[in-house]
Amino acid sequence: MRPEELRRKRARFELEQTERRFRPDPAERRLIARAVVVALAAHALVLAVDLPRLSGEPERVEAPQQLMQVRFLKPEPPKVQPPPREKPAQRIPRPDPEPEKPEPIAPAPEPPAPEVDAEPGPAQPETPGPVRVASGEGPGLTRKVEPEYPNVARVARIQGDVVLDAVIRKDGTVDEIQVLSTANPLLTRAAVEALEQWLFTPSDQDVIMTLTVKFVLH
Repeated sequence: MRPEELRRKRARFELEQTERRFRPDPAERRLIARAVVVALAAHALVLAVDLPRLSGEPERVEAPQQLMQVRFLKPEPPKVQPPPREKPAQRIPRPDPEPEKPEPIAPAPEPPAPEVDAEPGPAQPETPGPVRVASGEGPGLTRKVEPEYPNVARVARIQGDVVLDAVIRKDGTVDEIQVLSTANPLLTRAAVEALEQWLFTPSDQDVIMTLTVKFVLH
């Protein structure tokens, strides 16, 4: 057979199958008709039962009457605050027109004057304080102690001068050291400890001198 005939036969077959699917079944038609008849009969029966009740006159239903009781309340009388009590007046004592005069106070007796010797003794000379002297003046240096170089300053390669003020006592010892300037704080303590060991020549009075301690790396 030719391909065209095959296509035609196939199209006819599909068309017949489609018609069979959508063609209504007589049994289904009968079932649907019976269901419609039963539904109509049920509606007619319901209408026949309710029709006498609907056609009659409406019954009046009286609503129960409720009695309302009204009570009139008497207004409360306004509260009257009692008047504030007046404080009793305080009696102020009248000053005495003639007050008592205080008794005169007798002056205290003066202490007796100390007896003074006719011949005063020789006056004691006052001890003068330390006198500042310039460099090159004053007592001479007899012992000079070199400062101990701090290890931290040595490793850090720190060197320089520490300028100090000190009081040189009469016996030549060093006292009351004050720091005026320093090249580095690491050198200050070593300079003070070294200066405390210095000695000078004895003198008649205490003097103040400005001294310099040098730190040099060799």
